[in-house]
Amino acid sequence: MKKVFFLAVIVMSSMFFSCEKGNVEETNENVTVDLIDNQTDVQGKWGVVWRCYYIFERGLNFRGNCYSQFNGVCGVKRICIPIIVDPCWIVPCWIDIFDPWIIYEKIDPRDFLSFRDKLELDIDPRETAMPFALNEEIAGLQFYQEEGLFKDNVFTVKESLILDAETSKELGLQGNVVKAGEYPVIHNKENGTYNVILAVEKGFER
Repeated sequence: MKKVFFLAVIVMSSMFFSCEKGNVEETNENVTVDLIDNQTDVQGKWGVVWRCYYIFERGLNFRGNCYSQFNGVCGVKRICIPIIVDPCWIVPCWIDIFDPWIIYEKIDPRDFLSFRDKLELDIDPRETAMPFALNEEIAGLQFYQEEGLFKDNVFTVKESLILDAETSKELGLQGNVVKAGEYPVIHNKENGTYNVILAVEKGFER
């Protein structure tokens, strides 16, 4: 399970990539602007939305040189700023319930969207689980295949489970230890996710 959380950390921490910059050579006698802040929100991978700005350099491109005294467009550059997607957009967050089984009874399974689908993650559903937090005492793991891990929507922890401490802190959890016992699985049949709801103890162990 620690391996699963470590993989999830790598996935969720790969947030800042350089955005491509392209130079476009063309002439346009009608363009007379120096800057167009034409913003678009581009959905990227790894939970990043890129807000992009297009900067136009005015002038005439002739043999690789830009002559600004002429109307036209010498080049276009796209500068993108990464915006981290709020996980609460995908799963319920900070609900005032601290019993996994009460959450199981009260929450509509359709409230759990798919991290894999929303973030366009290319992952192996047989080996990967995405961690999340419903509040400071309730952690979750989103699986994409049952593969014998669950029975009758129940996930059994035979021995106390120690989750990755760094990931737990980043999620806002108050601890990272899950006691042995049975925990509910909320199955969203519409997107094929299995969301294990876990109670975590206070304090962090490694």
